[in-house]
Amino acid sequence: MVDKTINNEFEQSLIDAGYNFFQDNWKNSIRGFQKKFTDDAGIKYFITGYHYNHSKQLNRPDIRDFDSYCFDVQFTLNQYTGTKQHQIINIEFSADFLSNEWRPITTLKEVENFYEKTCLDMKADYYELYN
Repeated sequence: MVDKTINNEFEQSLIDAGYNFFQDNWKNSIRGFQKKFTDDAGIKYFITGYHYNHSKQLNRPDIRDFDSYCFDVQFTLNQYTGTKQHQIINIEFSADFLSNEWRPITTLKEVENFYEKTCLDMKADYYELYN
């Protein structure tokens, strides 16, 4: 069963933005979270994120106890390649989402804006059309 405990403001922003938590069986994270992005024509893409804490996951108190997050989106580029091949592009986004002494934080909105711009710039196909 997935842990839905909210540990910090960033995780609260995920809930507030409509992300659903799930048990990750793919990327060895503590848990995953995902949101579907749509418009009137259909489903454009899903943003999937992963939560890590290597100190806890590896049972290593010598590693700093620190939560980290990364995101990925899979885009399809069939219609623009001129072929019938199923072409997939995976784009991962990693940044600092929690306050730290090294770098400014990246917001969830910045992640979503990055993927929306990437989708438009790549002219990616829809994941699923409604009609």
